[in-house]
Amino acid sequence: MAITIEVAYYNTFILSGGASVGEYHVEESRIKGAFNGTSVDYGVKAHITDEEYGSRTRENAMIYSGIYNSKTKVNNTNQFPSGEEITRAVDIASGGIQKLYAEDNRLNIFQENKVSRALIDKDIIFTAEGGQLTVGGSKVISQILPYAGKYGISKNPESFAYFGGRMYFADKNRGLVARLSGDGIEEISRYGMNTFFKDNLKNANAIHGSYDADKAMYLVSLHGSNMSSVVKANSATSNLEVQTDFVTAGFAERVKGWVSLYSYKPKFGFYLHNKFYTCSDYDVYEHHRDDAQLNNFYGATYKDPSTVTLLFNDNPSIVKNFLTINYEGSSNWSMDSAVARSHDNSTAATSYTAITEEAYKIPKKGVTIIDENSIGINVGFEEKENKYFKYLKNKASDVFHDDAYFTNTGLKGEYLTVKMQYSEPTAIANEEKAELFSVSSEAQISSK
Repeated sequence: MAITIEVAYYNTFILSGGASVGEYHVEESRIKGAFNGTSVDYGVKAHITDEEYGSRTRENAMIYSGIYNSKTKVNNTNQFPSGEEITRAVDIASGGIQKLYAEDNRLNIFQENKVSRALIDKDIIFTAEGGQLTVGGSKVISQILPYAGKYGISKNPESFAYFGGRMYFADKNRGLVARLSGDGIEEISRYGMNTFFKDNLKNANAIHGSYDADKAMYLVSLHGSNMSSVVKANSATSNLEVQTDFVTAGFAERVKGWVSLYSYKPKFGFYLHNKFYTCSDYDVYEHHRDDAQLNNFYGATYKDPSTVTLLFNDNPSIVKNFLTINYEGSSNWSMDSAVARSHDNSTAATSYTAITEEAYKIPKKGVTIIDENSIGINVGFEEKENKYFKYLKNKASDVFHDDAYFTNTGLKGEYLTVKMQYSEPTAIANEEKAELFSVSSEAQISSK
């Protein structure tokens, strides 16, 4: 195969070689091909031909190019001088490098099964006592030091998110979500969601992470089949979970816990100019807008009453009496359902639906009923010091099943599922926000 290249002085260069790109040799160097005429500079000559060369992918290695400076118009990103120490490799036993993130003068290296760090343009030297000193050096990437713990980003670099010196990522291989900060790596999935992520991460085809700075929250969205996302509060069935093709959860730093599951499916998220955006396919959505339509997510409007389902599961092996339900937020919240469940030790089954106790619904504040003596009885939430509370009334204690007012008995069980509901047409029409800050229950250890 031969290629003709036109150059100055109307000269012709003939390059011949194999079919692969780059296998060519210069056969003509004379200007106009004249005998004994002026020739172009020969330069460096290759005297050995490699007939079996090929590309090689090193998943555990890094190489540093020349610098780029837009102000001085210097662009050396295509230069990789082999005479300088611009390469560095990590242990391939921990898998390939999936993500690199530069933080000031430190390079964080995320492998499938390990997370390490290395200084940029600096060296680390050790004193006689084993301490570390940082000095200026000629190495672009200095010695690589691993973080403590056997953690990695698996093959899901899309789960990475960064804000304020904290890096979040999912480790599918180990079924956990972790955070890297100045204190090292910590499992944040252990805050009440250990089993949840262990069950769902293995089914995820993609794991998308983002950080919402407005809420100081790391959002992770798991996409795949057979995801467990929504907890049901139906006492008539033992199925407590609904299977979907995604689950999106949020971790809040202010409480160090997973505060909510969300009904939207983001594929990418970013924070720009004090605004948080997420993307679904080709559409971009802005969150937390004051003029946004309420109960609208990714173009879908939810007209049903807004509900929040909560699970009280402190000391899960201990049977407790749940006496009250308390909340802080807008005044028009009601309790749609409350179900306590416990394990029946008389059977070999491990289901927590063997024994259930259910409470009557609690209307919003201000709802009253009239008894046989024409006296109004407040059955809705009661307000005290800008907080709302009500005793839980067990349906089983109402022997006549006539919804009459009776003694407060509470619910007995190992854990309690509560569903709070907000459905005010005037609030939705006026685009007023309904807020629910916290929900709690006063519980006592059962004496039986």
